[in-house]
Amino acid sequence: MEERNLTPQESLQVIQNMMEQTQHNVMHHSGAPSLIWGYTTTFISLLIYFLYPYMGNYVNYFWFGIPVVGSLFIWMLKRKKKKQHVPTTRMDKFINVMWFVMGLNVFFLSIMPTHHILSLVLILIGAATAITAFSVNVQVLKYSSVFGMLVGYVMLILPTSGMQRVLIFAMAFFLMHCIPGHIISAQLKKERHA
Repeated sequence: MEERNLTPQESLQVIQNMMEQTQHNVMHHSGAPSLIWGYTTTFISLLIYFLYPYMGNYVNYFWFGIPVVGSLFIWMLKRKKKKQHVPTTRMDKFINVMWFVMGLNVFFLSIMPTHHILSLVLILIGAATAITAFSVNVQVLKYSSVFGMLVGYVMLILPTSGMQRVLIFAMAFFLMHCIPGHIISAQLKKERHA
């Protein structure tokens, strides 16, 4: 097959098409995962908050439920969507690798003995969400990611008790992932019916 050089206009069109495909892929693949991770994290955080008076520090073992439950639901979602073929761009691969790296960092930070883990998790997950949102221009994720990071930094500065941090973390995660997840899912549903 013969290769030919693209004109500047054709090159721009290829780049624009790739960015549009990536934005569509991110929108298509971020609504449900945002809801899964958002609700899993919020539910387990609230469970820890309410069980702490009865179980004391043993309740902290429930934190390990977040990656277990979240990963299980993501696995089930991927199995369900495996039948759909969606073209993958380099940007999609970049975003997937970035989330994998951030997820590993959050996991390893979570097993470190520090009082600031919830703040650091909000900052790292907020940063990953921001990278995704600003890379493909998803407005609702831009605002929610910045909000999550700001809450993380405020939690580092303001003196709060452990259980206050858990409650703030749960509310921030709900606002950072659940609300945008519902907005994105509604947009996709509206797009499918149009």
